[in-house]
Amino acid sequence: MPGANAGLDRSTRTEPHANMTEPTRKFLVVSDETEECLSALVYAGLRARAIPAGLAVLRCIRVPGWGGWIGLDQHIEEDAIDSARLAGMKHVDLIRERTGVEAELIVSQDEPVDAIRSLVDDDPTIKVLVLASGEGRGGPGPLVSRLGKGRPLADRPIAVTVVPGGLSDAQLDEMGGMVG
Repeated sequence: MPGANAGLDRSTRTEPHANMTEPTRKFLVVSDETEECLSALVYAGLRARAIPAGLAVLRCIRVPGWGGWIGLDQHIEEDAIDSARLAGMKHVDLIRERTGVEAELIVSQDEPVDAIRSLVDDDPTIKVLVLASGEGRGGPGPLVSRLGKGRPLADRPIAVTVVPGGLSDAQLDEMGGMVG
């Protein structure tokens, strides 16, 4: 797809399967270490399966640099990317096991808002961003809070679905369109 990697020179992608056709519509979901993330991942997989649509899983990492120690900085960056890819692939595997959907993993060294903006601007098939809302004292999370303040996450309009954290499998199935 032309332009799919433009602006993502700090990102890596893993494509689903070569025998799959390129989707005309795609969901984008953010992978992180929060509990509520699992609800968003499963919901996005269920919706992608029900429609059908493609699914991209974005995993952002922050790479600390020591500055001036080129060899050490490169080693730290490679380790951080490998760790992020491994954690992201666990989420891709969870989606496949739970929903049967083969997701694409994108690992980015950009801040989440910048990575989302870049992906949405570069990939016109991304139509829906799926985010999870945190529960309790921690608040809804930085990306959902940004939306609540009226600040967009992308330069072009896309739908945003906010999935509550802490949903049961039955609740996710119902919300995702697998029941009823």
